Amino acid sequence: MDDVLFNELKNRDETVDTKIIMITSGKGGVGKSFIAVNLAVLLAKNDKSVLLFDADVGFANGEILLGVTPRNTLKDYLMEKRELKDIVYPTKYGVWLLSGGTDVRDIIAFKGKRKDDFIGDLMKLAENMDYIIIDTGIGYMDDLRGLYEAVDLLILVITQEPTSLMNTYTLAKLLALRGIEPEIHMIMNMVRNVGGARRTMEKFTMVLERFAGIEVSEQYIMKYDRSVKDSIIKQTPLVELSKHSQPSLCLHRLGESILSMEIKRGKIGFIEKMRSLLGIGR
Repeated sequence: MDDVLFNELKNRDETVDTKIIMITSGKGGVGKSFIAVNLAVLLAKNDKSVLLFDADVGFANGEILLGVTPRNTLKDYLMEKRELKDIVYPTKYGVWLLSGGTDVRDIIAFKGKRKDDFIGDLMKLAENMDYIIIDTGIGYMDDLRGLYEAVDLLILVITQEPTSLMNTYTLAKLLALRGIEPEIHMIMNMVRNVGGARRTMEKFTMVLERFAGIEVSEQYIMKYDRSVKDSIIKQTPLVELSKHSQPSLCLHRLGESILSMEIKRGKIGFIEKMRSLLGIGR
């Protein structure tokens, strides 16, 4: 992010309330990163400033799906070679990407001492954005525990596979036990039988509510579609490549819901909550 743009964003109206969206799953290969990237692009197309944080460190799915290769990644910040604002990469889709990098050195760096400074520095960037979208690794990431506390919307991505359902239930229950209670949306992805998917989703959400005390406010079904694979191969967001496919229309509905979402009355905003967690005064 160049200094001119950073300074311009820094001078924005302080009443702008950053919303933080976390997209997660209990199992790999369910399309979590695909959803995160396309949602970020949709929000940016609606004239929103969006930072996509690819927190699945070492795998760089955000880079691949957006077709970009940032010069610097989170590793350069953690090794004190760059400031966080200097490694945020602008894409042609209007989304700012904070990449977790592509190799084992990025993973090792994320376990280092400077990770304790990371949330505070991310908070400074967040003040300049309308949305922060966090694409997490699989399951609960203890390194990001401070961010879980600040989430406004948690999007759980599942498939009809029993392993996906069981692992996501375990993840959701763990978050509930830790007192993390954001609004929750759920997406069942790669669906081939819509009727069966709806029944599975209904049963699963009932189980979450009954045994984990978790309420899912919105549910989405995203059908299997060849256009998804095409967009991944072409490294182009689906919402740009195939706007009228069912998955793209589903993503548009999700985006519209988020754009109309308001922080619940009495809910502490991201900036205030992060200041509280970090012991930072105004």
